[in-house]
Amino acid sequence: MTSRKHARSHVLGRGRQDGFTMVELLIAMILMLVVLGAIFTIWFGLQRTYSFTNDDMLAQDQARSALNEMVELIRTARQPESPPSEDLNMVIVSAAANVMVCWTDTDRDAAHDLELVRFRVDQAGRSLFRDDDQAGDITFSASSSIRLVGSWVSNDASTPLFEYRDGNGNVLDSPVLDPTDIREVSINLRVDVVTDQRPVVHYLRSTVQPRNLRQY
Repeated sequence: MTSRKHARSHVLGRGRQDGFTMVELLIAMILMLVVLGAIFTIWFGLQRTYSFTNDDMLAQDQARSALNEMVELIRTARQPESPPSEDLNMVIVSAAANVMVCWTDTDRDAAHDLELVRFRVDQAGRSLFRDDDQAGDITFSASSSIRLVGSWVSNDASTPLFEYRDGNGNVLDSPVLDPTDIREVSINLRVDVVTDQRPVVHYLRSTVQPRNLRQY
């Protein structure tokens, strides 16, 4: 009799050991959710980091290309032979902190015809544009526009894109009242993918001396 009780007790004990209580299942589910949450958090963090890094590299590539283009076009700017008006009879037509207009050959065609070109920062869209006008319309009302850098430009009034110097190396007030005084153009292109996150802002700088300026 006693041996039967021991045998039945042993069997019941094994049954309790082989199963899970509701509390144990809940704990296991909670632990699984915590682990899955940690995995998804890490995954989304890696995705954001990859996207940010990719945009940052693209912004730097666009900025370098834009800077090289501006340097080349400003360096080779020259005075038009038949300007549409006397106030446009200058190599550099107007010069301000984030806008500059000059005559240059953008398409490098066989005739070497000049186009009136405007480099401008769109602060609202955080973009850098180049506007070309074949007819020399200073309003650029019918011009073609190319976005050189998109959505990452951070130049503003406190960090201007352009700075101008005269023949003595003196910095000219912007906007420059008499563009014929300009002998040197400094470009300081500022790009930042996300303004409140690292990495830090990238500055791309160059100084250009337009080679076709004549002494007025």
